[in-house]
Amino acid sequence: MKTSLNSLDVLAIVKELKKILADSRISKIFQVTPDELKIQLNLPEIGKSYLVIEAGKRVHLTEYPKPSPQTPSTFTMTLRKHIGNGIIREVKQLGFDRIIEFKIERVGEYYLIAELFGKGNVVLTEKDYTILAVMKPEKYKDRELLIHREYNPPPQKINPFDVTPEELVKIVSDSKSDVVRTLATKLGLGGVISEEICLLSRVDKRKVEIDYAEASEILKAIKQLKDNIEGKGFIIFDNSTPLDVVPLEMEFYREKRRKEFESFNNAIDEYFTKYEIERIESETEQKYLEKLGKLKARLEEQTQTLQKYIETEKKLRKKGDLIFQNFGVVEDILKTISEAKKNFSWKEIDRRIRNSQGKILAADLVKKILPKEGSVILQLNGEEIILDIKKSAGENANEYYSQAKKAKNKIAGAKEAIEKTKAEIQKIEELGEKAVYIEEAKPRKKTKRKKEWYEKFRWFISSDGFLVLGGRDATSNEILVKKHMTNSDIFIHADIQGAPAVIIKTEGKEVPEQTIKEAFDFAASYSKAWKHGIFALDVYWVTPEQVSKTAEHGEYLAKGAFIIRGKKNYGSGKVEVAIGVKLDETPKVIGGPKHSIEKRADYYVTIVPGKMKSKEIAEKIKKLWLQMASEEDREKIRIINIEEIQEFLPAGGSEISTKV
Repeated sequence: MKTSLNSLDVLAIVKELKKILADSRISKIFQVTPDELKIQLNLPEIGKSYLVIEAGKRVHLTEYPKPSPQTPSTFTMTLRKHIGNGIIREVKQLGFDRIIEFKIERVGEYYLIAELFGKGNVVLTEKDYTILAVMKPEKYKDRELLIHREYNPPPQKINPFDVTPEELVKIVSDSKSDVVRTLATKLGLGGVISEEICLLSRVDKRKVEIDYAEASEILKAIKQLKDNIEGKGFIIFDNSTPLDVVPLEMEFYREKRRKEFESFNNAIDEYFTKYEIERIESETEQKYLEKLGKLKARLEEQTQTLQKYIETEKKLRKKGDLIFQNFGVVEDILKTISEAKKNFSWKEIDRRIRNSQGKILAADLVKKILPKEGSVILQLNGEEIILDIKKSAGENANEYYSQAKKAKNKIAGAKEAIEKTKAEIQKIEELGEKAVYIEEAKPRKKTKRKKEWYEKFRWFISSDGFLVLGGRDATSNEILVKKHMTNSDIFIHADIQGAPAVIIKTEGKEVPEQTIKEAFDFAASYSKAWKHGIFALDVYWVTPEQVSKTAEHGEYLAKGAFIIRGKKNYGSGKVEVAIGVKLDETPKVIGGPKHSIEKRADYYVTIVPGKMKSKEIAEKIKKLWLQMASEEDREKIRIINIEEIQEFLPAGGSEISTKV
């Protein structure tokens, strides 16, 4: 299975990117893995798109961008500083090597260079090729990829498009390999392309010498390959497994199933996305099995520990019982030893016990005396019991009961731990591989939903079905009132400076009180009250004829501001926003007053003013949706872009509401 682009692939993708990326603007830059950059672009007449640069592997536009990291790397910060908001003026391949160079203008001129061979690298240089940033600083025998050094590509291989028949005859003759291997290594064509060239030229690939005519046919086949690259792409399959991605139809793969794409870029994007998903799924399965295995091993260990505690508690309690069952004998032995200690040595005491014929100090009861420990071991009913000579029989029995009680307490803790582990195992087995899915998110295709005209404003549909619109800034306030407010509408404004203009589109219908209440909450929530942490605000409504852009004599009206004449109908607006997802054919994020969103959303979360930043709270909202959702719905929610959620967030920090 192909894991990186070859030189002919690079030639083909550069040919496409030259046209697509011309005059595109770099919007955002992220380093999503140690080897991979995600660059958000604004393409002329197309809009937002993502460019993937994975060192050592691939460069292409993608519809499957990976999630952006929370914290930018040092390399990313340097790129943003120099080429953020820059314009791509040129894309080219260096020679016939696996190196792509992007010429970028932003105040000055810069080059972003992607090396797609070996371990790969990405380098940013100034106009004179002085290195400003390196993804992976390296020192090689013939060059250094370090900051402030001059960028030099590796020694270039022979360009097959510049070779003459005479030169090719000599190259093959001087090589120690056959024709196909010589083309693959000396001309940098790679194995599959070299096989294809031998098929097209009808030159035996096993030959170690070729003549002028055969060299001419080979070069003709090389040129034919280049000429046949016409902006299409093909994924080659071995049964159902993707095997290769190529920029043209190939004789070498004539027996294999293939899927055609309208561009080589699209073919690369799908091929490498499938490869990435398979890799992640394989790693996820392994991690899942490892996690499950560790939990089961823990459960086994906890079960053994529990059994140990049960046996210990039983044994200790039995010893306490035996002391009481033989209380008189035990007490006499302890007293006798204690008294004898006053007159005899431990050795003499032990001798006397061994020679004793009496019932009380029978030798078969006293198994051993431990002088250093100050204890004696008795054999009672076949059970060895250690007794402290300084304590009475009752005190020794109570000591065993006390130890048994401690063991019993440990039994309760062990049982609780076992139940927790069992619950964790059950949860993981129910989730399957999704239990470790979040460790690395799979690439997912971005869905493009056609937006309605009103979505350029803030908006929501009330619980009674009325469209309510609000301005996002001074300019959109002006547009909303001047172009979209009719005489039958209702104008609403929060009683605070910097609040949005809000209108209810009535379409000539009577507006219920509930819709007006929701519009009041909407106007209050998207005002500056949110940023200041105010949770309720006075709001009023008026008719359109009361709204004017004509200021009083000697006064000046700022952009987006209006004069209100006549009576204002006041009420209170609650500063709170619900953000939900509506799972139609294409998932759609909606936001607004809680009462309206809970009626229309499949899943929603309520937020209030707080300290969490926009991206952080948006990610948390999506995570909560996923937790609420059914298995089927989770797949739909996962493709939602975080930016879609951010569009509905008020300006300022937020937090999840804890109120039900």
